[in-house]
Amino acid sequence: MTKKLLPLLFIGLMFAFSCNQGPKETAEEVTADTVLLAVATFDTAAPYYVDQPVWIEGTVYHTCKHGGKRMFLVDGNDSVMVEVTTGPDIVMFDEALVGSRVHVLGILKEERIDEKYLNEWEAEVMSPEENHEAGLHEGTKGHEDQPADAKLEQIKALRDQIQESGTDHLSFFSIEAISYEEIPVVEEEIIVEEE
Repeated sequence: MTKKLLPLLFIGLMFAFSCNQGPKETAEEVTADTVLLAVATFDTAAPYYVDQPVWIEGTVYHTCKHGGKRMFLVDGNDSVMVEVTTGPDIVMFDEALVGSRVHVLGILKEERIDEKYLNEWEAEVMSPEENHEAGLHEGTKGHEDQPADAKLEQIKALRDQIQESGTDHLSFFSIEAISYEEIPVVEEEIIVEEE
C-alpha cells in the first residue's frame, strides 16, 4: 500500500511546489524561487518576503491622480488592498488601468512607523520653515496635500495604533513594481443548444 501512495505523494508535492512558483519572466530579477502572493493574504505573508522579488495579481481599484506613482489592487472583496508603487523603470500608472486585472513583478517593501518617525513628522508639521530642508515626511504616503490639522490628527491616530498593537512600531507593506502587465479579458463564448 505504501508503494502505491509514495508516487502519489511525490506527484502531489511536485504539483504544490510548481503552483507556488508563480509565472516566470525572462527578466534577470526573477529567480526560480520568486513567490506568487495573493491579495487576500498579502498582509500576513508580506513580513516573510521583505526586500525580495514577488509576483502579485489583482484588479486595479485606484491609481493616484497626483503623478500616478501608486495603484491599489483588490481581489474579490475590497477589504484588503495592496499598494503598488512605481519602480525606477516605471514612470507612472495610467488611470485607464482602473478596473483592469494586472500581473505585477516587484520588490516587497516595508515602511515602519515608530515614535521617532512620528516625532520627526510632528516637528515638520509644527515648524515647516525650520524643517523644510529635512523634508523626511514630505510626500510620504497618504498625507502629501493634507492641511496641518489633518496631519496632526493622523499622527495621533498612528500613536494610538502603536500603543494598541503592543509593539514599538507599525509596519505598512507595499510592492515597488519592476514590471507589470495588463491581463487581457477572455470573452467566454456561450453556446446555445438548439432543441
